[in-house]
Amino acid sequence: MLRQSRVGFLLLFLALILGTYLGRDGLSQPAPGFSLPESGGGQVDLASYRGRPVLLVFWTSSCPICQHELPLLNRLTPLFWSKGVSVLAIHLGGDQAAREFMDSNDIGLTSLVDLQGKVARAYRVGGVPRLVLISPDGRIKRSSSGWTDESVLREWMDSLSGS
Repeated sequence: MLRQSRVGFLLLFLALILGTYLGRDGLSQPAPGFSLPESGGGQVDLASYRGRPVLLVFWTSSCPICQHELPLLNRLTPLFWSKGVSVLAIHLGGDQAAREFMDSNDIGLTSLVDLQGKVARAYRVGGVPRLVLISPDGRIKRSSSGWTDESVLREWMDSLSGS
């Protein structure tokens, strides 16, 4: 009986720890570093943005929500720039699909390609779109999956003044 209660206690303890870890969504944790190719050529390293806020946008060209959200993000570029925020659109797929979507929709965001999904796994992307706001100190400040509307994005930008 004592052994069963110890096992039960241990399982409960592990479930609480795991739940806390998974439920945190990585907030306040250091943002995982990465280096990815740009869809038009070149390479971008997250470390080069240290000291500045960065908004990561994980997306696919086949995602209907992404197809609506990327033009919104592009339209809000002046707001992002006014707060010193760089936006990195990380396509989970091939560079040709990313380039074609960006070009045909006149989207001027920095377009990166995560062909093998290594960066997406590091950021625990379970679905797209996934937005991650990294504060100037390199920590994850905000994170959201699915549709994110303009008011939420504006609130995120306003939250940077407290970083």
